[in-house]
Amino acid sequence: MTANLLSERLLLTLWVGSLWAIGYLAVPMAFAIIPDISIAGNYAGRLFSAVNMLGLACGVVLLIAKFVSVGMQAMGLWRVWVLLLMISLSLLFVTYLQPEIAAVKQLIPQGNEVDLERFSLFHMISKNTYMIVSLLGLALVVSSDKVEN
Repeated sequence: MTANLLSERLLLTLWVGSLWAIGYLAVPMAFAIIPDISIAGNYAGRLFSAVNMLGLACGVVLLIAKFVSVGMQAMGLWRVWVLLLMISLSLLFVTYLQPEIAAVKQLIPQGNEVDLERFSLFHMISKNTYMIVSLLGLALVVSSDKVEN
């Protein structure tokens, strides 16, 4: 059980640590250092894509491990529901928000005001969703599993 808990902590810390490192350190630094905002944006998009794919992989493994260790009783654990929400939001990023932002970004050079507003809207939704996933992940990292066993 200790090895299982340690593995869970390591995977969760990898996922959440990467969320925080990319979203709140690497991407802001990219925009501060790279003079061309378009290049910085493309770099940020790739970083976010990578961290969301990592999150999906870690999340699925964590979810499977939880069901293997406690069975269907896992459905009654708040941590499983938080994990499911994080996975769902990461899936939203990968399948909808990131492709939509990339598509709208291609239209922006044409100078259409509607496209700029659409980009701003998707960017705001993406930024707020990312913050929610980061905070949910932090809650899982700092919380204890003692209640679950």
